[in-house]
Amino acid sequence: MKRWVQQHKRSAILVGVTLLVPVYLFLGALSSLWSLRTEYKSEVDSIAPRVERLMGLIENEERMTVALAEMDAALSGQFYAKETDAAGVAAALQAEARRIFSESGLEVTNSQVLPNRKRADFDYIAVKMAAQGDLAALDQTLASLVAFRPIIFIESFDVFPNRQPRGKDVTPEQKLTVTMQLLSVREAK
Repeated sequence: MKRWVQQHKRSAILVGVTLLVPVYLFLGALSSLWSLRTEYKSEVDSIAPRVERLMGLIENEERMTVALAEMDAALSGQFYAKETDAAGVAAALQAEARRIFSESGLEVTNSQVLPNRKRADFDYIAVKMAAQGDLAALDQTLASLVAFRPIIFIESFDVFPNRQPRGKDVTPEQKLTVTMQLLSVREAK
């Protein structure tokens, strides 16, 4: 064979190139398939955690449905329903705030319904309250506001001490002027 290659160099080169081209094409196809396999494997590896999470969600669907129903029941009393009128909610909020302040010992000096603020899912209904009283009455008012349902948020809160007259009419309790902006939420959708 060596002798033939030496005698027919041109033919030997042609046969060698002819054999190398299919080997080159085969190796090129093989490397292309290998890189494609690597891409698919990395894609499968990135999808696997998401599939596992979805499988976990499917397995726990019943428990999550029960928990969602419990949460809906717990949240149902936290805000005003969408069926209620916004003006009616504002009037009710103002009346309830006046009642809470009065029962707690604060004397309401002014109350004002503020314009509604509409958001995507909720309407924010606000009332501005001004009252006077002592620190114990303020503490009781704040505790009553926390306990009230639907929830009343305190958006702004200002407390100022009242001046006490000098002389014989001095009281041991400090009188305060309180200004609060209260907010309640009504479902919009």
